[in-house]
Amino acid sequence: MAIPKVILFYGFAPVADPVALRLWQYDLCELLGLTGRIIISEHGINGTLGGDIDDLKRYIRKTKAYPGFNKIDFKWSEGTGRDFPKLTVRVRDEVVSFGAPNELKVDERGVIGGGVHLSPTEVHDLVESRGDDVVFFDGRNAYEARVGKFRNAIIPDVETTRDFVAEFESGKYDHLKSKPIVTYCTGGIRCEVLSAVMKSRG
Repeated sequence: MAIPKVILFYGFAPVADPVALRLWQYDLCELLGLTGRIIISEHGINGTLGGDIDDLKRYIRKTKAYPGFNKIDFKWSEGTGRDFPKLTVRVRDEVVSFGAPNELKVDERGVIGGGVHLSPTEVHDLVESRGDDVVFFDGRNAYEARVGKFRNAIIPDVETTRDFVAEFESGKYDHLKSKPIVTYCTGGIRCEVLSAVMKSRG
């Protein structure tokens, strides 16, 4: 009996030949009957796929065998079997569009110069020790921020991720440079890039 599921994933690692990776990923997904969207760049991979649970597990095993992708955290959710009308696998300058592809540097461990991953307990401990000094910075777009946010979080004036660089370069957040900043988003990928972009600007 088929059990439809959806997986959401991303991974940062050097990709020497994005076009070759795109061809392999497309063939793999087509062979397994998966649909959805995958974006590939020289910095890694970002995707959402739907299909039968067993086929998705096969996809995960194969993809984790690619150098640098073994640490990818695949997030599962319920599917309908009709979640995506087709399969698209594309090569882009960035796996998430900040408009700053030349700024991002990655190695086999992930983003170079980005922030430190914190567990919920570590975030709690940080707030306990630093109190109101801790700044929560929303890394999502304007629509997502309206749905819900952390109390007193900073909501940047952005409609898309491509607006973040100009927002930082405006100088309006320079007063936060000495404070501990906790970024958050939906799946984690935007915070990976966002923290590196922020740190490169002090």
